[in-house]
Amino acid sequence: MTEPGERPTFEREWRRRFEARASRFEADHAVSGWSDAGLRRRLAVFDGLLDEGWLPPGQRVLELGCGAGTYVRRLAKAGHRVVGLDYSRPSLGRALAADPAGVGRYLAAEAYALPFAAGAFDAVLCIGVLQALAQPERALAEMARVLAPGGRALVETLNPWSPLAAWRRLSSGARRQATRLTYCAPQRVERALRGAGLHAFRHVAVLVPPRSLPVAERAMGQAWVARAARSVPGVRLIAPHAVWVLGSRP
Repeated sequence: MTEPGERPTFEREWRRRFEARASRFEADHAVSGWSDAGLRRRLAVFDGLLDEGWLPPGQRVLELGCGAGTYVRRLAKAGHRVVGLDYSRPSLGRALAADPAGVGRYLAAEAYALPFAAGAFDAVLCIGVLQALAQPERALAEMARVLAPGGRALVETLNPWSPLAAWRRLSSGARRQATRLTYCAPQRVERALRGAGLHAFRHVAVLVPPRSLPVAERAMGQAWVARAARSVPGVRLIAPHAVWVLGSRP
């Protein structure tokens, strides 16, 4: 097991990638490594959660792995007090440049050792981070630690059962190489959250079109597609590119 002071090669490579993207690109999706459609689809799902009242007004929110600050700005403009945290200083530079009014606060720090007191936040978001961590349970425990009683957590994990994930595993196995991503089943995230005192109560499917088929984005926004992804067993398992696990602290 990697000791707290060490960083495995896998994580060092991811950090270099994020820093290189932020140094090269300005667009939010490119800084984070998403496709343009992938970010739009995530934002559509997130806006739906806000519209249905997932967060009460005026919350203290931490976004872990904020990248270019997309969600920080969205939440701040909705009236929340938001801190965006990232270990990539070039990414934080992009976030600051995109937020000239200073609606959010930004901080460089590590997911494994958050520089906040226990219970400092009413909500914690973690989108697009777990796949770049060798020890996601450590980060999940830190997220839970800084969450106040009654607080909400949103954690994204890449779906290990999607066709793309299965292909990547097969391809890496054939080449006898480790995969470049950490895939956590939603149940693994739930176990970690429960072990840290949270209650995982809902999964939200995030449907993202393949980069080679951007025309599929419109279909993925249709209500019947979302219903199928929630209710049809086989579709529910393999269709989502990612799953958001929503949890709360009693």
